[in-house]
Amino acid sequence: MLLACCLLYDRVDVVGVVLSALTLVVTAFGVWTTWRASAAMDDGAAARQLSKAVVHAGSMSPRVLGGDRVVADVTYRFRPCAHARGAALPLRPAGRLDGLVADYQVLRPRRLVVTGQPGAGKSVLARSFVAELNKARADGDPVPVLIALGDWEREESFRDWVVRHLVRDYGRSWKRARQLVDAGLVLPVIDGLDEMDRTEVPLAESRAQSALDALAGYQEGLEPAPLVLTCRTDLYDALEASGRPMLDAARVEIDPVSAEAAAGFLSRRAGAAYRQAAWAPVLDELRAHPQGMLARSLSTPWRLVLVATAYEQANDPGELLTCTTREEVGDTLLGHFIPSSVSAAAEAWSRCASEDVHVWLGTLARGLQEQGGGTTDLVLPELARSPRAAWARRLYALLVGACAMVPALILLSCLGGDPVVWGMSAVLVVVGSIGWLHLRPAGISLWRRADFTLPPWGSPLWGVGIRLACSGRGRWAVGLTALWPVLILWRSVAPHPLGGVGDWASAVTMLFTPMLAVVLVTARCLGSAAVGPSGWPRAGLFFALLLLWPATVEIFRSRTAGLGAVYLLTAVGSLYLALCGPMAMYACWLLVNCRRLPFRLSRFLEWSRAAGLIRVTGAAYQFRHREFQEWLTRHPVPARPTPTAHPPTRTTTP
Repeated sequence: MLLACCLLYDRVDVVGVVLSALTLVVTAFGVWTTWRASAAMDDGAAARQLSKAVVHAGSMSPRVLGGDRVVADVTYRFRPCAHARGAALPLRPAGRLDGLVADYQVLRPRRLVVTGQPGAGKSVLARSFVAELNKARADGDPVPVLIALGDWEREESFRDWVVRHLVRDYGRSWKRARQLVDAGLVLPVIDGLDEMDRTEVPLAESRAQSALDALAGYQEGLEPAPLVLTCRTDLYDALEASGRPMLDAARVEIDPVSAEAAAGFLSRRAGAAYRQAAWAPVLDELRAHPQGMLARSLSTPWRLVLVATAYEQANDPGELLTCTTREEVGDTLLGHFIPSSVSAAAEAWSRCASEDVHVWLGTLARGLQEQGGGTTDLVLPELARSPRAAWARRLYALLVGACAMVPALILLSCLGGDPVVWGMSAVLVVVGSIGWLHLRPAGISLWRRADFTLPPWGSPLWGVGIRLACSGRGRWAVGLTALWPVLILWRSVAPHPLGGVGDWASAVTMLFTPMLAVVLVTARCLGSAAVGPSGWPRAGLFFALLLLWPATVEIFRSRTAGLGAVYLLTAVGSLYLALCGPMAMYACWLLVNCRRLPFRLSRFLEWSRAAGLIRVTGAAYQFRHREFQEWLTRHPVPARPTPTAHPPTRTTTP
C-alpha cells in the first residue's frame, strides 16, 4: 500500500513536471513563431499595415468642422519660388481643396510647402490631404504620415525623428519603422514649422531655420525625398529671404475666405437658419463692407468655425459689431467657445460646469507654455517628465525606494538562512532598483512595448483586433500561444492523479491569465494609432489589476497578514514599477495634480476631442488651434461668469 502511494505521488510529480515543461515549450514556440511571422513581413505589407494605422489615427471629430455638414470653401494658388530650384508645377492646377492630391501627384520632385495666414486651415488641410492621399495610394507609393514638428531638436537627424514618431504615434516597432523609412515608403506631412520658436528668437538662430536646413538634406539616394510642409506665410517668406530656403519644392498659398463666402457659409448653417433675425445684422455687415474689420477678422476657416460654435445655439452674434479690432473679435469668440462646446456635447462630461473645463484646459495650456520651445503636443506618458512634475517624480522615487527596502531588509536578515528566501529577496532588490532607471530619459526598461495600448471598453476595435489576430500569418502562433493559459488553468484545477493541484481558489487568481493572452494579441494587432493616445493609461491600469489581483487574493486566503503579506505586496509593487515605470509616474503625476485636473484625465481629453476643443495627432493631444492655446495661457480661469449656452426654448430640427 505504501509502495502504491509512493508510485502514485511519483506519477503526479512526473505529470506536473511534464505539464510545466509543455507550458514553457508552447509559450516559447508561440512567441518565436509570432516573431518569425512579424519579421517575414515584406516592405509592401508593412506599408499597407502602416496605411491602415494612419487611417485609424487620422479621424477627426465632427465638431472640428463646426458640427455641421456645411464647410468653408477653401481655395489655394501656386506661388512662384523666390529661387531657381523649384519643383515642376501642374499645367492646370485645381486650386481647390478636393484637387490638392491630384496637383501634388504631378509635382516633380514631390515636395510641397503649404502656407497661409494664422487660422487659414493649414492643419485641417494637412489632415484632409493625408486621408485623401491614403485613399488614392497604390502599392509601392509612400504612405503619408502626419507629424507635428514641435519636438524636433537640432541634435536629432530628420530620418531618426521620423522613425521615432512612427514608433510613438503609429505603433510601429523600431525595426519596422526604420525598414519603411529606408525603403522610401513614408511621406512625412509635417505640420507646425511656425510653432517651433518664440517670437523673440532671431531667425538665424531659430529651430525653424535649422529644421528647414535638415529638410533640405532629407534625400533618397541623390534625389530629394518627398515631403509636405505647412507654415505661416510671413515666417516662410522670411525663411525664403534668409538665403537658406528649402529647394526643389513647390509652394501653395491658401487664399483668405472672402466676405461673400463667409456670409454664405454662416447663412447656410443650422443656427442662422433658425435664428435669422439675430444673424441678419452680421451677414449684412459682411456683404456691405467686404474689406471691413469684421470681414478681415472672419477671413479664415478657423474663425468662421469659432463664430458658428459660439452663436449656434445662443448668445447674440450682433455683439461682434461692437468690436473695434481683430484681437477683440478673437477674445469675444474664444470667450464663448468653451461654454458653447460644453453645451453642444452630449457626453457625461458635459454635466461639468464650463468654468471647470476652462480651468482644466488652462492648466494644461500653462504646462505646455512652461516647457518652452513652442510645444503643442500633449503626450500623456511625457507629462511626468515636464518641468512642473518634480514632485511627481519624487513621489515615484519614494515608492521605488519603499518597494526595494523591504526585500533588502529581509535579505540582510536572512544571511546564512533559507537560500530560497535569500535568492528571491536578491532578485526583488534588483528588480526594484530597475525602477529608478525610469527616472532617466533613456533608462533601461524590462517592458519594451511602449506602443501597447487598450481600446475603450466596449469599443468595436476589440472585435477588429481579434479578427486580425485570428487571420493572417500569425494565426498559428496565436493558436499555440492560447494553449498557455489553458495549461495553467489545468494545472490549477485538475485533480492530483491528472497532474493538477486541485486548488480551485488558486484557479480564481489565474482567471486573468486567459484575458491577458487575448488582450496582448488584440492590442498588438491593433497598434497604438488605431486605439488613440487615451489607450495608454488603460494599459497601465490593466497591468496594475493583473499583478495586484492574485496578490490580493492570496493575502485574503492567508490566515495571517503579517510579513508574508507585506513581502508579497512589495514584490508585486517592485515588479510593476520595473515593468511599467512611466505608467506609475503618470499615476503619481495625477495624484500630485488631483486638485487642478480631473483624475480621469484621459477620459476628459477624449470628451474634449469629441466636443471639438482638442484634436489628436498620432499619440499626442493638441489644442484645437494655437490661438486657442495661447488664449488659455493668458486666461487660465474664466474672467467672469459666462452666460448659459442653452437657449430658453430650443426648436427641434425637422
